[in-house]
Amino acid sequence: MPEPEIELRGGTHGPVVRVGDTVRRVPAPASGAVHALLRHLEAAGFGGAPRCLGLDDQGREILTFIPGDVAVRLDEQPLPDHARTDAAVTREFHDATVGFEAPPAAEWSYLKGAPREGDVICHNDLGPWNTVFRDGDPVAFIDWDGAAPGPRMWDVAYAIYRFVPFVPDEICSSILGWRQPPDRLRRAQLFCDAYGIAAHDVVRTIERRIELMIAAGDAKHAEGDSSEVDFWTNVMRQRLLR
Repeated sequence: MPEPEIELRGGTHGPVVRVGDTVRRVPAPASGAVHALLRHLEAAGFGGAPRCLGLDDQGREILTFIPGDVAVRLDEQPLPDHARTDAAVTREFHDATVGFEAPPAAEWSYLKGAPREGDVICHNDLGPWNTVFRDGDPVAFIDWDGAAPGPRMWDVAYAIYRFVPFVPDEICSSILGWRQPPDRLRRAQLFCDAYGIAAHDVVRTIERRIELMIAAGDAKHAEGDSSEVDFWTNVMRQRLLR
């Protein structure tokens, strides 16, 4: 009997289902380059990413399922406590991408205006929702569709923005589950110290990432339906501006 397909919640690239110990998804435009990257990470011994097992008979990509908890906010519940700990810091995977040679004519999913070359391959969406935790410790990153070459700072600054996090206190409380406002200076410094990066360099990169996110959102929603545009304009865009 074939394994049952179990829908996995969260994420924006769907539908995503679990079949046994694998995850199946419709390939994205950049899947060829991402699959090559995942195979490189496997060969390099990096355990913090799913393994690419090819395509199934429906043309869906097959990735290994990584057991653990992903800090995704579902059913109006705050993020779990471990998503707010200082343990959610890593640079190991960046080091593992050094020396990766992309296949000829590789197609990456670049954010418009983002750097298109650098010393590493950036994940480009490092946040609690793409981090698998096990017993409260981060063990892997998922959702590599946005990966692309870039400078280390580009990825680290975004991770700082999301993990510290640099969002208004009321959002930290009502959505992210913080009982007290985070000590942003201390948490940001932990990231900077781990990477040997000056804090003042990070700030401008965070600002640039947010500017590009706003520009991308404006372009995407320029011709969208009214309900989606209203939510972008009145909620998400305002959060990014703040």
